[in-house]
Amino acid sequence: HTDEVIEMGEAPAKALRAKKKASVVLTVDSVAKGESQGLVAAGSTGAAMAASLFGLGRLPGVKRPVICCTMPTSKKPIALLDGGANSDCEPEMLLEFAIMGKIFAQLILGYENPRLGLMNIGEEEGKGNELAKATYNLLTTKKEKLNFIGNVEGRDTFTGDVHVIICDGFVGNVILKTAEGAFKMVTKLLKAECKSSFVNMLIAILAKNI
Repeated sequence: HTDEVIEMGEAPAKALRAKKKASVVLTVDSVAKGESQGLVAAGSTGAAMAASLFGLGRLPGVKRPVICCTMPTSKKPIALLDGGANSDCEPEMLLEFAIMGKIFAQLILGYENPRLGLMNIGEEEGKGNELAKATYNLLTTKKEKLNFIGNVEGRDTFTGDVHVIICDGFVGNVILKTAEGAFKMVTKLLKAECKSSFVNMLIAILAKNI
């Protein structure tokens, strides 16, 4: 039990120093001591990330931790990295995300040799900002080891044709929140249409299980 809470609007590092008995700090400590094998955080993502970074440390060779989002597709789920932990990135960081993403897709999502793509504004080589161009060149040097297929676009997030999508946290978080908003909109429109007439209501009742 704890009486200390890190609020959503608090600066993570400052809050962690001031609230050493907050639930996220205690759960990370439990993992560090081997009392737990993992933790679930339903509050501030920044606080969870910072607490894990300070309390558990980093894997050797990993400069920054990353948020991996499992995204639904028309086929099997895929991995999107980074979902919002690092808004300013270097090409070397995205290479690390690619390596971690491939391992996650293999061990957790079950892909034997996952296809990895770099999120960009076009599929052609040379597209995008400086980060995208530099990262493309860097990933190309590891093309066979990572099964790097090149640039992908936003629409490819939901096709299931690419199994790991790499981007900085700014872009990844926009993709994630846009998908959430689109889902809510479609659900709202569908419910409204189902209630728009007696016939539609009957159809909705018959199709409820589907």
